[in-house]
Amino acid sequence: MADLYQLLGVSKDASQDEIKKAYRKLAHQYHPDKNPDNKESETKFKEINNAYEVLGDAQKRQNYDRFGNSENSAGPGPGGFAGGQEFNFNNGGSPFEDLNDVFESFFGSGFGGTRNNTKTTSRQKGVDIEMQLQITLEESASGVEKTFQYKHNTICKHCSGKGHEPGTKVTTCPTCRGNGRVYQRMETIFGTIQQETTCPTCAGVGKIFEKACSVCDGKGYNQEVEELDIKVPVGVDTGDRVRVTGKGQAGYQGSQSGDLYLIIQVTANKNLIRDGQDIISTIEINYFDLLLGISIDAYTVWGTVEVEIPALTSPEGKLRIKGKGMPKLNNSNVKGDHFLKIKVKMPEKLSTQQKEVLINVRDKSK
Repeated sequence: MADLYQLLGVSKDASQDEIKKAYRKLAHQYHPDKNPDNKESETKFKEINNAYEVLGDAQKRQNYDRFGNSENSAGPGPGGFAGGQEFNFNNGGSPFEDLNDVFESFFGSGFGGTRNNTKTTSRQKGVDIEMQLQITLEESASGVEKTFQYKHNTICKHCSGKGHEPGTKVTTCPTCRGNGRVYQRMETIFGTIQQETTCPTCAGVGKIFEKACSVCDGKGYNQEVEELDIKVPVGVDTGDRVRVTGKGQAGYQGSQSGDLYLIIQVTANKNLIRDGQDIISTIEINYFDLLLGISIDAYTVWGTVEVEIPALTSPEGKLRIKGKGMPKLNNSNVKGDHFLKIKVKMPEKLSTQQKEVLINVRDKSK
C-alpha cells in the first residue's frame, strides 16, 4: 500500500493546513471532470481522496502514524479524540463518505456535472455523540458488558421519522422537483462550475407535507432516554473508543442517524500498573523470607495467584508470572506477563538470640 503522505506530496510532520492545501491542488489536477475518460487520473483522484480521508482527520492521522495502515484509522472522528483505537459495535456501514463529499466540502458539489438526490439525506445526517465509559483494569482484561444509559434524539415512532402525519398527503417539491437541491452555474478560473445548494422551499427534503407530524412537529425525531448493553472488547486501554453505529442523534426527517462514540477510561488501580500488555505490582516480603524462601499470594488482573519465592532471592530483582498480564487486542489468547517488584520489610527489632545467629552467619560467610 502506498504511503499516504507520499500520495499527497507532503512530509510526515506537515501541518493540517499544509495537508489541506496539497489535497486541494491535487484534487484540481486529477478531478475526473478535468480529465474525461482518463482512467489513470480517475484512479489517482480516488487515491488522494482516500489519503485525505485519513490524514485530513487528526485522529485518523494519529492512528495511521501509529499502526501504519488506514484500516486502523477507519471511522469518523467527531470533535477529535485522544489517542487509542476504535472498535465498531453493531456497525454495518462503510466508515468513509462518498468521495464527492470530500471535494464538495471545499468547492461545492456538482463540480462540472450533476448530482442526484441519493446524498440529500446524508447531508442532514444526525450529529455524532461522544461520551466516556468507565471500566476497571480487571474488566479490560476479561472483557465486560456494560449497561449504558443516555439521552439523545431518537426516530419519532409516530411518523417513523418521516416528519409528516401518517395518512396525510405528501407532494414533490415544485422548486427542486424532489431533488432537495437547486443549482446555479458560475464562471471561475477553472471553467464553468455548477454550484449546488439546499432547496429553500423544502429545506432539502424534496417533499412538501400537507400536515407535519403532531408528535415531532415535522422534525422526524424526539428526545428520549435510551439504555444500551455495550460489549467492551478485552484489552482496551484509556483513549480507545467503541463506536455504536446509528445510536447518535437521529437525522432530520428520516435521514441517517449519527453514531455514538464511547471513549474508554480505565480507572487507575493503586496496586497494579499497566505497561502495554504487562502488569507491574509491588509486594512486601520479610527479609528472612527472602533468605529462606516462601510461598505467597499475589494479586493479578486475573485474581490471586500463588507464587513461590526462591531462597536467597535478590531484593533488587523482579519476579515474573508468565501469562498473567493483559490480553492482546483482538487476540485474547495472547497475554502479557505480571512482574512482581520486591519491597523488603525489615524487622523492627532483633532479640539477643537472633543477633547471635545473624552474627554467626555473617562471620561464616566471610
